[in-house]
Amino acid sequence: MLRSHPIAGIFLISALAVHAAPQQNRHRHQGPPWSRPGALTGRVADPLGSPIGGAAVSIPELSLEKFTAADGRFLFEDLPPGGVTVIAEAPGYYRSRPAAVTISPEALVSIEIQLAPKEIVNETVVVTGTRTEHLQVDAPVRTDVLTQRDICERKVAVNLAEALTATITGVRVENNCQNCGVTGVRLNGLESKYTQILEDGLPTMSSVAMVYALDQIPTEFVESIEVVKGGASALYGPNAIGGVINLIRREPRSGALLATSETGWQYGRPAQSAGFMGQAEKLPGSFAADFYFRGARAAPIDRDRDGFSDRPKRKSLAGGATLFRRFLDGRGRLVFGGNTLSEFRRGGDHLDLRPDRTWITEMVDTARSGGFVRWNHSLSGDTYYSLAGSTSFLERDTYYGTGFDPNAYGHTRNPLLAMDAQIAHQAGPHMLMGGLQFQRERVEDSVLAYRRHFNNVFRNTGLYFQDEYRLRQHVTVVAGVRGDKSNILNHWVLSPRGNVRIGLNDKWNVRFGVATGFRAPTIFDEDLHVAAVGGEGFVIQNAPNLKEEKSVTATGSLDYVGALRGLPFQAGVNFFWARLNDVHVLREEDLPGQDFRRFLRVNAPGSYLRGAELDLNWRVHRRVSLRGGATFQLARYREPEPNFGSLRYFRTPGRYGFASADISLPKELTLYVDAEFTGPMIVPHYAGYIPADRLENSPSFAVWNLKAARTFRPGSGRRGGRELRVYGALDNVLDTFQTDLDRGPNRDSNYVYGPRQMRTFRLGATVRF
Repeated sequence: MLRSHPIAGIFLISALAVHAAPQQNRHRHQGPPWSRPGALTGRVADPLGSPIGGAAVSIPELSLEKFTAADGRFLFEDLPPGGVTVIAEAPGYYRSRPAAVTISPEALVSIEIQLAPKEIVNETVVVTGTRTEHLQVDAPVRTDVLTQRDICERKVAVNLAEALTATITGVRVENNCQNCGVTGVRLNGLESKYTQILEDGLPTMSSVAMVYALDQIPTEFVESIEVVKGGASALYGPNAIGGVINLIRREPRSGALLATSETGWQYGRPAQSAGFMGQAEKLPGSFAADFYFRGARAAPIDRDRDGFSDRPKRKSLAGGATLFRRFLDGRGRLVFGGNTLSEFRRGGDHLDLRPDRTWITEMVDTARSGGFVRWNHSLSGDTYYSLAGSTSFLERDTYYGTGFDPNAYGHTRNPLLAMDAQIAHQAGPHMLMGGLQFQRERVEDSVLAYRRHFNNVFRNTGLYFQDEYRLRQHVTVVAGVRGDKSNILNHWVLSPRGNVRIGLNDKWNVRFGVATGFRAPTIFDEDLHVAAVGGEGFVIQNAPNLKEEKSVTATGSLDYVGALRGLPFQAGVNFFWARLNDVHVLREEDLPGQDFRRFLRVNAPGSYLRGAELDLNWRVHRRVSLRGGATFQLARYREPEPNFGSLRYFRTPGRYGFASADISLPKELTLYVDAEFTGPMIVPHYAGYIPADRLENSPSFAVWNLKAARTFRPGSGRRGGRELRVYGALDNVLDTFQTDLDRGPNRDSNYVYGPRQMRTFRLGATVRF
């Protein structure tokens, strides 16, 4: 009957339900008054009193569960009198402590439940450590993350170097040249050549691009930056001995247009930048788009007024666009796009003259363009694969010369191709993953003055496999291995790794990891930069028969993510140890008739590095958050290096760190204060301005920065609408800077150890539509 008359069937079922309800209620309320049911109501909120909708509130003894409404309220009816336990939990918040409640007959009991947010880790999804998605707090490999708010609002950073300065423990950005301002980044004390920079997990930076990449990469397209310290060669191949820095590209979630403009003065010299970024969620063909542009320029700075610049003249333009589209009911995702960059920088003396009419000039005119494509496809709930590729072409004209040299002009061409294929399958508690990665780079570089003529092709093929085994709910073990074959090595290099994460409870995590890696004797970024030392060029070349470096790294960490005095609190300690074999060091070669200083990169027996990091992140008040980190380390060669006989790593302080305070004031006024501390270190100082080569002991220094911003929202006044944000920044408030810079045409331009910036004042505005 129900099949032939569905409407009649519905009415019949409804009538039976209506008839049954009074019977049930009459039976429930029978009995003496002390046994009659009561009710429980309440509200779930965060520490600031804001309601939490969608929170699950349960009474375990009665197997009952309710979800809160948008105002955070819930209601349980017809509860038997007596004692019960109430627990609440919600995504992004820690589970509440069990609350004991007594239900009284025919009474309504009310309670308030407060949940502490996990906003320090922000439920951030990270991928770099294992190439698989994890919540940051649950990731088997310890991963540090900078969010877009950290980069753009707190730091007001316009490039990667600014974003990484004084933000992550164990990451140190340094300036290495007075003339051209070349910048490097160290992870736990290891030089920048040991760090792999990735874009969405793909190595898109060539040897030539890495020379000035930190200053050239804008932050407009970046959603977040993930940093994994310690060996990562098992997943990412050569150059990842020290770790990886992965730039995660932003994907549109809504339509938006944002324009920024900034003007400032560093040590009284002008600097300006402007840019915009836009997102379009709905385009023809169901595409979404993200696009950006950034232009910047800075005047040269001669701090000691000797006629030679201490910071270069710079002009740069960078832009790009990315298109996104989903297929197969969302199971397939296509991403492709392109970017372009041009930059001019020049330092030395008489910057208005031709380079060969000056005592010293370091000049680089760079143009780089590239494209990328990625396809992700979930074949089922257990299996997915991805295919990715990128290509870029860099061309630059250079002059690295001293003493009016007409032959110090150079030209470089540098095409790069990178491809990656990956497949993963969930087999019960095992996530099995394998992949193939290929990279081909050609370096054509010619500088007549230094008899340098490169025309080399470097190819590397890597095969990797990983098993991520979830042993128990809070225990994950990762084991993997990668094999690499470089065209300049006659053998395969195997790089195994292992990691384990143990969740002691929902607040404490222990992680351990061991990884191996290698660094092939390719052309390094410092080979392609010729510094001026003592009125001569300072040239670095690989020695014949240079062998690859090999490394073993071990890490262990203990992290706490919870609440202190009811407010979010995170603290951790990380121990690290690394051993390098056949380590690359520099040995000077003095050849007859040579009018420049040549240093050969040769193999030394090895070196080791060990240390500890401390992290702290605490919201001490609903308007004040504190963050800080410190690194203590020891880095030594096993035998003295050839030039100075030193056992200590150069430019590697034994202690360094940072601290910051983020303060939210009424009327959407924010203050951000941070400080960077660097301990003493030894720095090579070559002859020219001084009579003979020697090692210097640098002093400790601290750099304080202050930023203030105010946000205005005309119209509706709600987030997500039109917005105007104005800000002011005073970087290096005390103008802490190196006091013993070399002077004149015979200076050692590499003798730089102080902060990246002199005192800088900036004013800017951001408009969002």
